[in-house]
Amino acid sequence: MTVDRHPNDRLAAVLSEAGWSHAGLAKRVNDECQRYSVPRAYTPTSVANWLAGMVPAAPVPEVLAQLLSERLGRVITLGDLGYHEDVPPGLGLTWESSTRATVGAVAKLWRVDMERRAILLGSAWIATAFATPTREWLLDWAEDDISHAGGRRVGTTEVDVVWSMCHAFADADHRLGGGYARTTLTHYVNQVVLPLLDGTYSEEIGRRLLAATARLCNLAGFMAFDSGAQGLGQRYHIQGLRLAQAGRDRALGAQILADMAMQAQYLGNAIEACALARAGQRAATQSGSHSTLARCCAMEARAHARQGDGRQCGQAMTRAEHALERVRKEEEPSWIRFFTEEQLQAEFTYAAADLRRPCDVRSFAGPVLAATSEMERRRVLVTSAVASSYLEPGPSGSGPVDVDQACATLKQTVPLVQVLTTKRGLEAVNRVRRQLAPYRDQTPVRELEDTFQPLIGAAA
Repeated sequence: MTVDRHPNDRLAAVLSEAGWSHAGLAKRVNDECQRYSVPRAYTPTSVANWLAGMVPAAPVPEVLAQLLSERLGRVITLGDLGYHEDVPPGLGLTWESSTRATVGAVAKLWRVDMERRAILLGSAWIATAFATPTREWLLDWAEDDISHAGGRRVGTTEVDVVWSMCHAFADADHRLGGGYARTTLTHYVNQVVLPLLDGTYSEEIGRRLLAATARLCNLAGFMAFDSGAQGLGQRYHIQGLRLAQAGRDRALGAQILADMAMQAQYLGNAIEACALARAGQRAATQSGSHSTLARCCAMEARAHARQGDGRQCGQAMTRAEHALERVRKEEEPSWIRFFTEEQLQAEFTYAAADLRRPCDVRSFAGPVLAATSEMERRRVLVTSAVASSYLEPGPSGSGPVDVDQACATLKQTVPLVQVLTTKRGLEAVNRVRRQLAPYRDQTPVRELEDTFQPLIGAAA
């Protein structure tokens, strides 16, 4: 910890705008530092010292920037707080005008991520940050020649290997959650893919390489989202979309827009989610990928459900079903083949849950849970939705709940939560546990908590 000679007026101004007391800020910083496994015990006096010019040790400045960005709904930089910064706070949020500038931004993003800089790992998701990328994607401008003369020569073999690794990382994510392979993915890109991007390749190879790198950014973004690193996930999604444009891969761009829509919906911004899903539908239609179109329609349905609009949700569901009926698996990109009839039913399950239609939840979930699939994260999410449905009073608002069945259903997730690394999955389980809290005196609830507590702690 160092001391400046002058009061930190910038920090004081932002803290005043946030409306937090010294005690409130100290508690929030302590809680966030605990997440980084660097326990702190700051007090109101500590905050007073920071305002007087004392500079707290890392990662506190980055934590302050993150907390205040979330509070104020805009990016707060270290400079805004009166601190020195060596990582641009907007890294990954900018849509670069040229492919080489994009490659440079992507390389820096991956390198910073590997170093685990708290300013990015804990960065906030910014609702307005998707607006420019979506507009630029829809404008559909791309450079004519993206060939490059640099280091080692890159050919078809090298690009094929990168695509093979994309499949492996996607499989690990689907089965075990976003936290399982994210570190390995980050090291792989830094050690193998970034040198390829600086190599020598033709325009054709370059477009394939950029598309493969876009897919890796897409995976990194989804893994970060699933792990709770929302701001970092957003940055990867934006850069992945830019690389997909440079690689002229419309289907992959639609897939990334669908993931952006899912993140926006998850974070409660249903209007933005709907806009992103519709942009994805346009790209998917242009690409001819019916599976990708079905997924984008499903994301729109979920966005409408989040807003409580059952009519538009149903219309989007119908479009998703019609698109999926036209799928010929052999003509679809390999990375979208996971989107089967069972996956569509899973998306409908989540939408029905948001619309508070418990009978529909159980109806849609049936084929998903009956499928012999290794998509364990999906199983946890769908099972949790079914368990929750037994605690909904029904369409009239006065029907009975079934605590016993809710407990029995949620208990099915116990073997999975021990091995999965998905914050979304754990949140879904804990959401049901909180619903069960009013019935804590009943034996099934007590027994269920006795099972979960040693595994994942309290349902905070």
